[in-house]
Amino acid sequence: MSYPDDLMHKAIRDESVPHCIREECNGLVKPEIVFFGEQLPAEFFENRGLPSQADLCIVMGTSLSVQPFASLPSFCRHETPRLLINQEQVGNLGSRADDVLLLEDCDSGIKKLAEACGWLEDLEALWAQTAHLGKAPRSETTEKSQKSRDELLQDEVDKLTQEVEKTLKLSQEQHDWAENHVDNRFARAPEEDTKDDVGGPASEQTSKTPSTGASDSTLSHVFPWLDRKSSL
Repeated sequence: MSYPDDLMHKAIRDESVPHCIREECNGLVKPEIVFFGEQLPAEFFENRGLPSQADLCIVMGTSLSVQPFASLPSFCRHETPRLLINQEQVGNLGSRADDVLLLEDCDSGIKKLAEACGWLEDLEALWAQTAHLGKAPRSETTEKSQKSRDELLQDEVDKLTQEVEKTLKLSQEQHDWAENHVDNRFARAPEEDTKDDVGGPASEQTSKTPSTGASDSTLSHVFPWLDRKSSL
């Protein structure tokens, strides 16, 4: 039993999970896709020979790393041109003489293909209809998708350069602060030593300790026995 399209579209707009319309069932409705790790339907294996009948093979937006789907481009005849529109080379595409590689994002690659075939105006008209309100406003995501691989790589390099410069600037500021702090500490150290020698506790202790020499001679007229040696 097929699920009504209007109910499916409503569930997509509401971001809700669709359920079976039969009350006695009320089970979850599975979309017509194959989830990762799920068994492919029998139709796939029954039609694996169809690529050998193709006049042109276009592969785009895939890593070609999941089997058995990844093997489909190899089923094309050797004289059949194969076009890859992808950010990177995948599979064995590029190993044949008639293979063509457009290593860029899919939007710009499709635009180049349509321009080469004389379909660019029709393609832009379809894009405008998809946007509903004519041309869609340029967003950050749109601008990013229109950049080439080298431009995206340069953007990442510039971003990393700015982060490194910011980190180095912070490190330099911390180094300057620490160096200035240490210099101030060393500048205050002689002053503290002088204070200890002149008016600090050490000076006070010295003044309270009996001394010999001039001090003794000064007090000898009051305490004459100070100069006498002990008989012990």
